[in-house]
Amino acid sequence: MKKRIDKSGIVSDKIWKIFDIPIFGGSSDEVLKILKRSIFMGHEDGSIKFVATINPEFVIASIKDKNFKKILKKKTDLNVCDGIGLVWAKQLQIFNFKFLIFKPFIFLWRLLVGFWVGVSILMGKYSDRIVAGSSLMKDICILAAKKKWKVFFLGGWGDGAEKTGTNFQFSIFNFQFGSCEGRPKFSDDEVLEKIKESKAKVLFVAYGMKKQEEWIDKNLKKLEKAGVRLVMGVGRSMDYYSGDLKRAPKVMRKTGLEWLYSLYKEPKRWKRQLALPKFIWKVLTMKVER
Repeated sequence: MKKRIDKSGIVSDKIWKIFDIPIFGGSSDEVLKILKRSIFMGHEDGSIKFVATINPEFVIASIKDKNFKKILKKKTDLNVCDGIGLVWAKQLQIFNFKFLIFKPFIFLWRLLVGFWVGVSILMGKYSDRIVAGSSLMKDICILAAKKKWKVFFLGGWGDGAEKTGTNFQFSIFNFQFGSCEGRPKFSDDEVLEKIKESKAKVLFVAYGMKKQEEWIDKNLKKLEKAGVRLVMGVGRSMDYYSGDLKRAPKVMRKTGLEWLYSLYKEPKRWKRQLALPKFIWKVLTMKVER
């Protein structure tokens, strides 16, 4: 992945790892500069770039599934930080715990530092470290429209993909799109044929966390052959732009608490949100490299 990162112009010191998954720790502006330089303004070699928006749920899923970890570790070209929990973990990594000999001391010290970092996060200190997938999705659509590249929306709820494209047409000048509901209504072969016929160069896949990345990995070569130059899994982001879901207020987005608002709006998601306390525990108890 490092070689691919270098070719894309990503500054190596912005990359950090959490449980062996590389994360780009730059701001939204830096991510857009990378995409402009590596995809929209150059490197017209016909290759496809795979972008993933990572949050703690991704990390926990990758710990349980080695194949999923392999995708995030070796198959993606850019993993952006889309979760305040990752920012919290990164800040804990900055502190050196090597001087502590006994494990209980390490845990207690991490707990103390973690609490302090958490308070700083709630005060908005690290808001510029989060690259929200939903915001990045719109920014990429704007870049595509300027380049006169067609965008394809796949998945979402019902006709959410089509509604998303239509809504973007109202807000983005010169925007062109194609869409498909995807699974289970259409087979993968049918979906790939629709993408090819559309001649889209940007593809957003909303099949849900993990499933969408696995689908992209499985069909990456076929997508490249179909002419796609940038593909990204967007999860529920498409549902915000289709109007099927209301997005969290700006103040909650800035402090990284959009997940809490989603839980408030959809209490049935509580099982998925258990990934966050599991992630926190994993970070607090992870091995210290000496």
